[in-house]
Amino acid sequence: MTVSKAKGMAAGVARLVFNGLYRLFCFSGRKNEVLFVSRKADEPSYDYLECGAAFEQRGLKPVYLSQHFKGSSTVAYSRLVLKELYHLARCKVCVIDRYDPVVSLLNFKCESVAGSSAGHNELPVEPVVIQLWHAFGAFKKFGCQSLDVAEGHSSEEARQFSIHRNNSWVVCSGEGARAAFAEAFDCPIERVVPLSRPEYRKLLELRKQQAGSEAKGSGRPIALFAPTIRKYDKALNPFADLETRGFDRLDSHSYDVLWSDHPLAAGSDAKGDVPAGLLSAQMVVTDYSSIVYEAYLLGKMVLFYVPDIEHYRVSPGLNVDPEEMCPSLVARTDDELSNKLSAWLACPEEYPWDEMERFVGSAFEGSGCNPAEEIAAFIYQAYPGLFGRLEVAEASACV
Repeated sequence: MTVSKAKGMAAGVARLVFNGLYRLFCFSGRKNEVLFVSRKADEPSYDYLECGAAFEQRGLKPVYLSQHFKGSSTVAYSRLVLKELYHLARCKVCVIDRYDPVVSLLNFKCESVAGSSAGHNELPVEPVVIQLWHAFGAFKKFGCQSLDVAEGHSSEEARQFSIHRNNSWVVCSGEGARAAFAEAFDCPIERVVPLSRPEYRKLLELRKQQAGSEAKGSGRPIALFAPTIRKYDKALNPFADLETRGFDRLDSHSYDVLWSDHPLAAGSDAKGDVPAGLLSAQMVVTDYSSIVYEAYLLGKMVLFYVPDIEHYRVSPGLNVDPEEMCPSLVARTDDELSNKLSAWLACPEEYPWDEMERFVGSAFEGSGCNPAEEIAAFIYQAYPGLFGRLEVAEASACV
């Protein structure tokens, strides 16, 4: 039996079992619940807690199901799936932050989007499913944008498992990310809304706090090295090579180096919270990680170390190419990296912020001041029957 056929059979069995249990649980009827599901963290994220509080003000009780699935936790993961099916049959709204195989394989009550050429144009209305993607912007390609490449799923696997199916609405960081998100989730662009994540507001508040308490310290500046995760085990890993070569131990450094692997690469939870070390760093060195957007919101300088960019343009691909948008902020060699780091950490006023602005572009255009409140208000207005006659709280004004 081929691998593809075996996966197809597994998907078919899962679809049958999931839908059978879901229909059974549906007999108890819908309750005033909003379900939050995460498979990459053992605790609900800041985004989830903030959205949960906003929905609770409108009469929906938040239910959080979080389990960081690892190979050794199959039994616990099975319990999570059973709980998820139970609450999907009870809840009125469900929020997910990644591809969720249970959600994708279920047959919900749906509505059609007329005139859409997207692959996924039958969208749930019971429950309403919100995809609150865990990363800002759309730097690298993902989801249905990166099929049939080493870092992505095959087209056949995407079809068998209905990957990224059943998102009623997809929340992105801003107008500049809408088109890429529509491609990634293979959904109508009208269903991608630039409401951003609650983390957006948190980062802006942290920036204000830092600006208010900033003082010139006597310590050396810090450069945070934070690469993206590489899902393909044979992929190049320039940051690992850089660390092996002892870049952080060069005597010529006038700054300290802090290494920060992607949480999933380090086996940790990935809740989408502010990365460790980012607040204390003056410069962030990354390759293709969405940490670039968090650094930007915090007012941190960013440098791209991309010796493998030709490979990455193919797999998984780039929505925004740093060599095209901000060539001065790109380093391909150790010497380039060292020279630019030393120069800008010594004289941050010479950093080319105009290029950083060009890279970020409209990634946050349209983002509100209180995303959690605005997401709940948006769903309230789109489906008023879900909430009864509770009044909508006014959104907080920008400060």
